[in-house]
Amino acid sequence: MTKKKAALWIMAFFIIIASPPFTHFFMGKYVDTENYENRSIAAKPKLTIENYDTFSEEYEEYYNENIPYRNQLITLNNSIDYFLFDQSSNRKVIIGKDGWLFYCNDDDFNALEQSLGYWKYSDEQLKMIEENLKTTKTVLESQGIEFVLFIAPNKETVYLDELPDYYKAVDANTSTDQLINYLKNNVDIRIVYPRDKMEEIMNTHTDVLLYQKLDTHWNHAGAYVGAASLIEELGGKMPSLEEVCLEPVYSSVGDLANMLNITIKNGNLDYNISDSKVKTAECLKGDFNTEFVFYMPAGDTRRLFVRRDSFSSLMMPFVASEFENSLFMHYMSFSQRQIFDYDADIFVLETAERYLPSLENFRVSFIDFSVLEEGDNKIIAISPALVPEKPQYVSVSIRQENAEGRVQYSELEYFDREIKIQVPIAENGEVYVTVFSNKTGNDVLEERVISY
Repeated sequence: MTKKKAALWIMAFFIIIASPPFTHFFMGKYVDTENYENRSIAAKPKLTIENYDTFSEEYEEYYNENIPYRNQLITLNNSIDYFLFDQSSNRKVIIGKDGWLFYCNDDDFNALEQSLGYWKYSDEQLKMIEENLKTTKTVLESQGIEFVLFIAPNKETVYLDELPDYYKAVDANTSTDQLINYLKNNVDIRIVYPRDKMEEIMNTHTDVLLYQKLDTHWNHAGAYVGAASLIEELGGKMPSLEEVCLEPVYSSVGDLANMLNITIKNGNLDYNISDSKVKTAECLKGDFNTEFVFYMPAGDTRRLFVRRDSFSSLMMPFVASEFENSLFMHYMSFSQRQIFDYDADIFVLETAERYLPSLENFRVSFIDFSVLEEGDNKIIAISPALVPEKPQYVSVSIRQENAEGRVQYSELEYFDREIKIQVPIAENGEVYVTVFSNKTGNDVLEERVISY
């Protein structure tokens, strides 16, 4: 190679290396730089005495995560993987049949493993969920409030046949079936799980989709089926899906496609449900992270309160159209006090199927409590969560883990005030609280264990 050609190659190399930062300086504000990765991107580090030995690694991480045209390069790479090689560039996204995408998360709420029957609840988990829901029902009924558990089926449950062939169901009786059967045999609560209704529609209307191909959630048709099932349980009736007009609407994005950072032209099918039979409630307030409040003249006069997750987003307008007053509160902003402040007549606990294990930690209780640190002590504060129509009584015992023999009990007392327990800050243990309906202590309303 001549010196001239070598120089040209060197110049070309430096132009290729230097052009992205140079052009991005002028064009950066016109290209997509949004963070789609559901995590914080590294910030530009500052050289200090404290970080001088790690500064180079920190700056390398910053540069790699803020490289010019990063989104465009990722999209190009992921598009090559998906469209040319039928491969997913994100281990949490599974490419199914006929353009379907599925979510395979790696935490305790793995919808794919749940729908394939990979695991079951332990006896301890079932007992905890039973106690939580039984107490919730007892507390709500003491205030004249109906209680319904609504389970939005996993996409993987309803469209199991669209998974790749190498995913095989190991047990047709899933953990959800196990839990529902257990609750029906042990707790007298109302449960709505519209899987069977969805499968019936899929068998009779093969051209209608109920979930979004590029998203983890159902579409408007699936949400309508869920809403109709809930309304039926609450004593109302909506027109069946067959009776309303479904206008197809195609899109190219969804949360799973976003995780791949690609667009799949017209890969998503949804519907506009616009029909004279479908009523529309007035939305008085709407905020995804907190609450939606609806008003429907001449609707059911019972006040509806729904503790919701993202599956309620498409379902709640249909449900709200059947009630004069309804409130849908996001689970991250929920407190049990809101149910009573709203003067609810019906409380619906709505949860996606994949989040059913979280019922181990959900309870509407007769008890409010907190554990705070003050100086050298921990303060465990226990108080009534609501003012009951009939007097209630409480007993409290404390057991310490890291010292033998320290067990303290309180006598059965009238539960109308805050009870405070003070322990050394280094101490760990449990407080056992039992609420009774009478002062003889023979009718237990709730038992609660508070760790400190």
